[in-house]
Amino acid sequence: MDRIIKIKLFDQAYTFKANAQVFHAEKIANYVVEQVEKAGASAAAHSKLDTVILAALNIASDYFEMKRCREKLFEDIDQRCKVLVEYIDANA
Repeated sequence: MDRIIKIKLFDQAYTFKANAQVFHAEKIANYVVEQVEKAGASAAAHSKLDTVILAALNIASDYFEMKRCREKLFEDIDQRCKVLVEYIDANA
């Protein structure tokens, strides 16, 4: 089900259709707004474009950090599974 999501950036309203679950779309939109506001507050002399680029870089940084943590978690789970399999094989 499509739903219209509204956000406000730089005193301008933006609307878009969300075909994903509405909760996730709203959460994503709010995160983007939060990051843009945070980037704008860090340096008041920047242009809107500079602010949006800084926000995008921060979002990308967060994404890659989460991706790294996820990969590390999977490696840890894989290693633990191998240890368990070896233990079971040795004690079966």
